[in-house]
Amino acid sequence: MERIKKKIAFVIGGLTPGGAERVITNLSNSLSEDFDVTIITFIETAPFYKLNNSVKVISCFKELPRPKSFIDSLKLNYNILKKVSKIAKLEKIDLLIGFITQANIKAVLAAKLNRIPCLISERNDPLKSDIPRFWVILRKFIYPKANCLIVQTEKVKQVYNQMLKSKEIVVLPNPISTELSQLRRAYSTNRENIILSVGTFNDDKRQEKIIYAFHNLKLSDWKLVLIGDGPNKSKLITLIKELNLAHKVQIVSKVKNVHDYYNIAKIFAFASKAEGFPNVLLEAMHYGLPSLSTDCNYGPSELIIDGKNGFLVPVDNQAMFVEKLGELVNNEDLQMLFSIKSKETTKKFLDSYVSSSWKNLILRHLT
Repeated sequence: MERIKKKIAFVIGGLTPGGAERVITNLSNSLSEDFDVTIITFIETAPFYKLNNSVKVISCFKELPRPKSFIDSLKLNYNILKKVSKIAKLEKIDLLIGFITQANIKAVLAAKLNRIPCLISERNDPLKSDIPRFWVILRKFIYPKANCLIVQTEKVKQVYNQMLKSKEIVVLPNPISTELSQLRRAYSTNRENIILSVGTFNDDKRQEKIIYAFHNLKLSDWKLVLIGDGPNKSKLITLIKELNLAHKVQIVSKVKNVHDYYNIAKIFAFASKAEGFPNVLLEAMHYGLPSLSTDCNYGPSELIIDGKNGFLVPVDNQAMFVEKLGELVNNEDLQMLFSIKSKETTKKFLDSYVSSSWKNLILRHLT
């Protein structure tokens, strides 16, 4: 007789392209072997990453209005909370798992209304100044009511230990999907002269720093490929034109086959000023891409040991960023060394290892 699986549900805004969305997809696919998995989204979006057929996706609303005032915003969030709670009740969910601040807060409250346990996962820099004050206050009071707060790095855990009186804070890194791992090719010297960067085009990711560095190096036989989308896309396009780099810098949006780019590029560049944990840097290193990253909080320093398996540069030291990128471009032996060491570094982030840690944590809170 087949045993009845416990029902767990992830809560997130939508299943759009992004780091947290990829992690939820990876975890849902892995955990569906042991649990009946549902993903509750605030708005209806076609899943960007490939989900197993056994994973159910339920949306609260087809679309949401843009609030015109603080009162509108309160009403909207209250309606989303009611819907999350109702879905959890109708689906007879045994445990909720929130992802990212607003979803975490709604997941905790919905879990309390349904008298079920709740785990929450914070993906961002806890000290980011652009989180609205309303959510910062709610986070302080509501996060401790979750059964467990999951963070991605020890440094983030230390910050939350000081900020919150949470029952339990656990560090679980992001998993590299098995699917992505299987598509990996060996790093070889016959790759194309491409510097690759992947990430949302926003003020945190600062792709313009990479464009300026590429421009300063005047690389006649190299290309820069920026994969992503976001609010700063038009600014980046304008900058590329102003620097007369249209023939050398390519912007590619809505990419599902990012592995193809990891497999042909020679170097990965990352210039963020703030991170929760940089999935794309982890993926690039897993593919053996020699990487250069800013040493922002949090994540890059947990992946890169400067000069051993990549380069770490202080966040606002553009001159050093240019220098180290040039060093990587001009030294094939260094590229190969960083490639080998990078792949070794990422072994502990493999899906099977991380997912089993999630499974054990969930089981502990279901009993």
